[in-house]
Amino acid sequence: MSQSQEVQMGVSDARANLTEVIAKVRLLGQRVVFTRRDKPQAVLVSPEFYERAKAALGESAAPPEQQQTG
Repeated sequence: MSQSQEVQMGVSDARANLTEVIAKVRLLGQRVVFTRRDKPQAVLVSPEFYERAKAALGESAAPPEQQQTG
């Protein structure tokens, strides 16, 4: 796979084209930064990118609010 590309997209545009956005992320490895009024709101990445990022950070699969503390 070639180098991933990061794309910015308005939340409204993403909502209207969600199937296509997901396909580009999954098949092309694009990272999509969702924006509202030109401010980043969230990022959509492929499952492979997400797993690599979690491994690099040493994080478990559960979100922080679901992780048990000792």
